[in-house]
Amino acid sequence: MRRFIIISVLTCLLSGCSIYSPDEILLQRSDISLTEKGQTEVGFDPASVQFGFNDSRNEYRAYDDKLSTWFVIRCSETPASEGQEVSAYVEWAGKNSSKAYQDLAFRVEKMDAERIWMWNESNRIGIIVKNII
Repeated sequence: MRRFIIISVLTCLLSGCSIYSPDEILLQRSDISLTEKGQTEVGFDPASVQFGFNDSRNEYRAYDDKLSTWFVIRCSETPASEGQEVSAYVEWAGKNSSKAYQDLAFRVEKMDAERIWMWNESNRIGIIVKNII
C-alpha cells in the first residue's frame, strides 16, 4: 500500500499535476484579487485599485489605475450567503494571461462585512471582491 501511495505521488509530481483547493489558495488571501490554478492573475495594491458594482447586472469590476490589470465577474444573482452557488461570466487581463469564461459555476466560500470569496472548482479560479451590499 505504501508503495502505491509513493508511486501515485511521484507520478503526480512528475506529470505536473497539482491539487488546488480554496483552503490553500483562496481563503488564505484577503486582498481583492483573481487567482487561477494557484497563480495570482490579478492582484491589486490597495492604493491603486478601483472597484465598482452594478446592482442591476450583479457585476463586480476591479481594475488598477493604469487599466493594465482588471477583472469583471457578472453573476447570475448577487452573492448573499456562504455556500451559495452562482453562475458567472468572468473576464480578466492579468499578469500572465487574458481570458474570458462564460457560465462558470462559483461557490461563495466565505463572506464578511467587507469581502466575498468565490471559488470555481472546475477551472480552479478564486475571486475576492468587495462586499458592497
